[in-house]
Amino acid sequence: MATKKIITKVKESLAEGNELKEQGKLEESIESYQKAIKLKPDYYPALSKLASIYETQENWEEAEKCYVRQIGSNPEDAKAYLNLARVLKKQNKNWGAKAAYQKAVELKEDWGGKIYKEAGDALLVEEDLETEAIALYQKAAANQALSVKGYYKLGKLLEKKERLDEASGCYEKAVELKPDSSIYYLSLGGVQVKQGKLEEAVKIYKKAIEVNNQAVGAYEALGKILKEKGKLDKSLEFYQKALEFSPDSRRINRGIGDILKEQGKESEAQAYYEKAEV
Repeated sequence: MATKKIITKVKESLAEGNELKEQGKLEESIESYQKAIKLKPDYYPALSKLASIYETQENWEEAEKCYVRQIGSNPEDAKAYLNLARVLKKQNKNWGAKAAYQKAVELKEDWGGKIYKEAGDALLVEEDLETEAIALYQKAAANQALSVKGYYKLGKLLEKKERLDEASGCYEKAVELKPDSSIYYLSLGGVQVKQGKLEEAVKIYKKAIEVNNQAVGAYEALGKILKEKGKLDKSLEFYQKALEFSPDSRRINRGIGDILKEQGKESEAQAYYEKAEV
């Protein structure tokens, strides 16, 4: 246990470090903080100040050491885990960052939305943690901390897990936030097709075309839906429009070939099949 005399010296070194830091003398302040830590290795205020300077200098490795020592002296310190996660991420130590974010969220349940978003991003380094990442993104959304790209990413994760109603809600929010981007309409339409909501999907794909008249995916999707409904002439129109903007697409050429074949136009169909094989 540190004696009163040592504690006094520790506090003096901390105060000296703070004063030097205020004066912009960072290297001298580092020495003072290190002096305090040498006397009392688990001295939190000095470790915290030192880590802050190292982060300012982008000396992530030394900042990491400070946060590890803080955690060593207090394993329940959620803030230290969060700070550790961030400096590990700066060093592309993604697995360590993932573990630190997980611990921070485990220890403290009322982080702001931005932190949940950060943690969710970190967890995506491992596919097995996607469900956990989804939960964190949803907490971020509940705190109004997701951007349009955040809702899009969450929608993709939910769609991958076949949670289509929730995915649809995310894409709807993305459309609401950025109604001039066709990509979000395309994603929403795609989920609606999976849900069997074809009439709604048709409206959404047409909206995508209104926003971007070169939205190849929307033309192709409309062609597919109309083909399923047996409206071959109209389907062909949309496929041909898609081909206009993507003439080398094997999938679109094959789709046109399938329609023509179904219409009994074998020779014309063959020409498109040949393009699809190029």
